Formats: sequence, C-alpha cells, structure tokens
Amino acid sequence: MPPFPDRRHPQAFPAHLATLALLLVGAFGTALAQGPTQGGALPGPLPLLPADNWWNVDVSQAPVDPASAAFLQYVGVNRGMHPDFGGDAAEEPEIYGIPYSTVPGNQPLVAVDFYYPDESDPGAPGRPAGYPIPEQAKTQPRWIEGGYPGAADPGGDRHLLLVDRDHRLLFELYDLHWDGERWTGGSGAVWPLDTNRRRPEGWTSADAAGLAILPGLVRYDEANEDGPIRHAFRVTVRATNGYVFPASHAAGGTAGALPMGARLRLKAAKDLSAFAPPLRRIFQAMKTYGLIVADNGSDLYVSGTYDTRWDNDMLNPAFAALKGADFEVVRLGWQPEGDPPPPPPPPDPEPCVESSSTLCLNRERFGVRVEWTDYTGHQGAGSAHPLTTDSGLFWFFSESNLEMLVKVIDGCDFNGQFWIYAAATTDVAYTVRVTDSETGETWSRSNLLGHASPAFTDTSAFACP
Repeated sequence: MPPFPDRRHPQAFPAHLATLALLLVGAFGTALAQGPTQGGALPGPLPLLPADNWWNVDVSQAPVDPASAAFLQYVGVNRGMHPDFGGDAAEEPEIYGIPYSTVPGNQPLVAVDFYYPDESDPGAPGRPAGYPIPEQAKTQPRWIEGGYPGAADPGGDRHLLLVDRDHRLLFELYDLHWDGERWTGGSGAVWPLDTNRRRPEGWTSADAAGLAILPGLVRYDEANEDGPIRHAFRVTVRATNGYVFPASHAAGGTAGALPMGARLRLKAAKDLSAFAPPLRRIFQAMKTYGLIVADNGSDLYVSGTYDTRWDNDMLNPAFAALKGADFEVVRLGWQPEGDPPPPPPPPDPEPCVESSSTLCLNRERFGVRVEWTDYTGHQGAGSAHPLTTDSGLFWFFSESNLEMLVKVIDGCDFNGQFWIYAAATTDVAYTVRVTDSETGETWSRSNLLGHASPAFTDTSAFACP
C-alpha cells in the first residue's frame, strides 16, 4: 500500500496526486528495468546470432569423423557428462555456471587493460572504445563468473558476459579484475549479434577457442519453455590439440586429443524417453546441434548459465547417465554446403608499444610477447625485461627467475630476412609471439606442458625491408 497522508482514510488522498504518484512509480520502474540487469531478457530473435551461424547450424546429418572412436577413447567411453552450471554454491558468494547481464545502449563504456591486447577488441566495431561494464560489478557479487565481485581475486576464469540489448552487441571478457583504479582482463571480444563475425585466424576471444561463449550456454528459460532448443552447447575437455573451424585459436598440442572447435554429437539412437521434459530438450539439442569444444577443463563438462532455478539434484544424475560412448565426433572442420564466411582481416598494423609484457626489438619494429600456462592451469603473460635494441628477457613467476631470451636480428644484408632466436629454460607451456608492426604479420612458436623447452632458430622469420 502507498504511503497515504492519512493511512486510516486512504480515500482522502487527492485523485490528481494519486495519478501523479502512479506515473512517477511507473517511470521509476521503467528506468530500473532499462538499467543493467543480471540475467535479463535477451534481445530477439533467438537463438543469438544468425540462423546459419556455427552455433545454430543443424549437424544431425553431418558425417562422422574417421577418427571419432579414437577421439572418444581418449576422452573416455565410460566418462559421464556433467552440467557445469547451477545456482548458488554453499560458500557465499560462489556460484555454479556463467552469469550474463543485459545493459542499455547508453550504458557508459569503460576501458579495460588487456594482458593480450593484440588479440582483444578495444570495443565494438564502429563505436567508441570500451566495454559497458556495470558499476555494480566492482563490488557486488554474481556479475562475474565464480560469483566474486571485480575487486576480489579468488582465481578462476572470471568471465563477464554483457549484452547491449539496444545495439544488439555481445561483449565478453576473460579474467576480469578491478584493482581500485582500473579494469584489467586477460582478453576481450565483441560480437555483433546480426553477423557471423569470426575471429582472425590465430586469435583468441574471451574463450580459448576464439568463439563466443553466451550463444553456447544452456539457459534455464529455453530448457523449460515449449519448443526445441536451437543451438549447440559449449563443452570442455581436459586437453586439446590445435584447432579446426569454427574455432580460430589453439590452446594445446596433446597428441590424440580433440582440437578446439571439434563437434561432439549425441547419437541419434540414444533413447531419451525416460528423462524429464527440460532434460529431453537439452539432450535433443545435443543430437541436432551437438557440442563444440571451446576450452580446456574437465572432460565432457557442459557449460550453462548461472540461475538459481536450476535443480542440480535432477541435472547431475541425468547428465552423468550420458557416457562418452553415447557420442560421436562430427568430421573435423565440417560446415554446411557453401563457402564459409571469411574471417575478418587483422587490423591495420600499429607501432610497437613497449610495456611490462611487451618487448619492442630491432628499431622497435617487432613486438614480442610470451603467454604461459603452468601445471595448475594458471595462465599469464610473461614479464618483459629489455636488454639491448635486438634482445630481451622474460620472467613468468619471479623477477629473480628469468625464463626466456628472445632476439630479433637484422639479416637483410645476408638473405633478405629478419632472424629470430629464442631459448627458454622451463617445462611449462608457453607461446612466444613476434609481431611485425610494419606489416601486421606474426611469427609464433610453442612449448607443451611437461616438455623441456627447445631452442627456436628461424633465419627466415620475416621478409625485409
């Protein structure tokens, strides 16, 4: 009941003031509804992205890969599937699943300092730079994956997914933190929802495979409403080996493992009649649209949204009933008839800017960065220590423990090429990447986790001049 002047005689409240109060309440409510909303209604049409996008294409008739049985043997034919989503965890404010939020088109854009700026979007195409991060995400829980606010640092992937519902843009960030003065993140990507915009080859996104995250999440609303779910799901495996379409980025080279972008499909003969309707919708989508390998993690963990309405007492045993043997691998790189949409060209070359994680070598033409992954799965960018105009060092864990030397030598007078020499004394996984700021071309080499790093020598890395 509204606060009438005389609560004993509400009829005494003047009619014109009552009308004004209702208008103000309505306007206030509308303003609230237009602000940042955790788990708000997604802008239609759904599913997200065009109907012919790789997340939304029917793969039920796609051919099986010749190595399907071997891939699934590696994953584990008796391995049960697991729903990597749910509601609140026992320990406040931890959550299960990946939250998303919707924001209005006038949400202020803020800068994010990226660990991997060369493969991150500064903002949406054709719009000012920045990401529409709600102010609440700094201190309030459940905006960022894991549940902790931006100012906390408990570890984890810490994805933030934001949908600009007015401009139909999806903003995704990885490893997001607020340090009291600025936002920092591992990487970021922006996806216009009306286009099939793929990352340039070799680029990551906010996900290891270079794909969008939100379009591949299992959502409570679509599992519990009439009609089928019409998109594939994001799935993780413990190790990967390169990448195939639709992925654009690799995060491992383990022999026998599935590549990023591989599609799993629940076999058509799998009987789903005993499952509750929401589960049948989810599992039927696995038959029709499949699952796309998008990150390293645990085998057959299917990603979904954080939603307190999920019932994990129902989800967990049902998913566990699906084993690796119930799936098949679609032919690697498969796509429907017709040419795939070409990836966008890399952005115009930019001058090398030296930073705490970037060396600028050989007359500051070549930018050098190193990205590493340790035995716990923690990732980071190597810290740069310049030495000479042509060489520099990197450390990963401690400034007193140098890990890697990189040199870029001008060999133009000898063979018309720039030469790269790199050597590291480590057995953690890493990728060293050298970018020519004049052409935009990139050279990279990687070391696998658990392998003693070799030395890399390439006397034809980049053409002169």
